Amino acid sequence: MEKVNNSLGIGQKKTLDRCLDFSHEKITIAPQQPCVFSCSDFWQHSEPLLDALKSASGDTLLPDLGGTYGWSVRYRQVEDYAGLGVETLADYIDAFRKGVVTLPYLRHISLNHTAKSIRHHIKDPVAFSPNWVTSPWLDRWGGPELFIGQAGTTFGHVHRDHLSVHVGFVQLEGEKEFILFPPDDEAYVYAFQGREFPYQDRATRVHYVDLNDYQQFPLLRMASPRRIVLRAGQALLMPANWWHTTYNLTDSVTYSIRIVNSTNIAECIGEDLAGVPRWWRKLIRNE
Repeated sequence: MEKVNNSLGIGQKKTLDRCLDFSHEKITIAPQQPCVFSCSDFWQHSEPLLDALKSASGDTLLPDLGGTYGWSVRYRQVEDYAGLGVETLADYIDAFRKGVVTLPYLRHISLNHTAKSIRHHIKDPVAFSPNWVTSPWLDRWGGPELFIGQAGTTFGHVHRDHLSVHVGFVQLEGEKEFILFPPDDEAYVYAFQGREFPYQDRATRVHYVDLNDYQQFPLLRMASPRRIVLRAGQALLMPANWWHTTYNLTDSVTYSIRIVNSTNIAECIGEDLAGVPRWWRKLIRNE
């Protein structure tokens, strides 16, 4: 996974408004802007989440980790993990804690697939409700999932989440930088026109390291990026279809969950059904 040496500045950065006190009435309406708030009672267990994860699923081989999109967490090949002396989730967590070797960024680790036994120790913020896709059967729509990455790792390309879902993030350890672009910035972030791979429906050609490259991507000057540094004990609620990428300022552990309710259910179903013909063709061709 891409690793860069330092955080990059962006022209026209805007500081996000912090919504510290949510009322239930506010959060049942589709948010128009990302909001950050305190989240102190998310993890309800005596030991840190990574320790509980190690106890519950430490013997799981890294290539066998379940991802929320139905695939294995395979951002590095098996031989790459073996070359680091890291084969299991416990190996990874130990190496992450020691910080001796450079590790791949583990993303989209499904708690429903990988560590069901710790799910009940998690209390989602009320700001993430109502959420109609919390069932494990709807993992592809909802999650929940973990991201574990060393300082300097980045998600990579600017993208938006599939199926018009809202997304909630809780920062468990460290600090993570979010760069967010509103949906109206699509014309300026170099979204793929046509596609070779399905992910390109919701991705751009711009990576985190390109955010200041106005020579290659001059339209970025027209965009209105928002920046937030999410710290341990804080949560972020991001509305549907916001373009975004992230950068781990320190060693970082982040929880996220995708949110579907009356504000976006029609769009979610529509986008999901639009993918059925492609799925059927893939099945017929055994691709």
